[in-house]
Amino acid sequence: MTAVASVAPRAKPLRQWRRVECVLIYLAAPVATTLLVASGDLAKWELPSAFLALFALSLFLLAITPGVSWRKLLLSHPVPAWRPALVFVVATALGLLALTYVILPRGLFSFPRNAPEMWQRVMIFYPLLSVLPQGIIFRALFFARYRDLFPNARVAILASAVAFSLAHLFFMNPMAVGLTFVGGLVFAWAHETKGSFWFGNLLHAFGGWTIFTVGLGRYFYHGAI
Repeated sequence: MTAVASVAPRAKPLRQWRRVECVLIYLAAPVATTLLVASGDLAKWELPSAFLALFALSLFLLAITPGVSWRKLLLSHPVPAWRPALVFVVATALGLLALTYVILPRGLFSFPRNAPEMWQRVMIFYPLLSVLPQGIIFRALFFARYRDLFPNARVAILASAVAFSLAHLFFMNPMAVGLTFVGGLVFAWAHETKGSFWFGNLLHAFGGWTIFTVGLGRYFYHGAI
């Protein structure tokens, strides 16, 4: 009984510190980055370095988080639920095609048509250089280290989506923020409810591929991620 009582006082400060970490990483950092970009104090060419630093920090925090199994994370089933995956693929393709046709009819498929070699490079490197690190930051780390800060899974998934959306705030357009929020809900759901790191990443990759292919990539390019 005495041992349990002695552990409890130490647990509360650790939980408070994790709460501070969560706010700094997922709220303060993207807002500060956006303000620095808007003021010109942070150049576009410096954004990849900032992203890399956040990724490195996330790997470190994930490594020191109790109970994290890298084996379980990396060997998770890539598609544990085929029906939701197919629904997402069809809905995303049709929805983004329709959106592009309405707001940018002349830009439909402009990227693969006008710059096919660059488009091919994006299709290859986007999952490796953008999706995978963001999967670590906004899903693997978020749910492993900060999940218990939220009352239930639904709130945690919503918070993950908000964090993912805020990370795209520096693009400074509502399209980037809105689409990433919707996508973030799906990716967080795939990671948390299906227990698969790769499932969320695969859906994320397909969403990004579709955005860049149909012509909405202009809303997501800032010379960085």
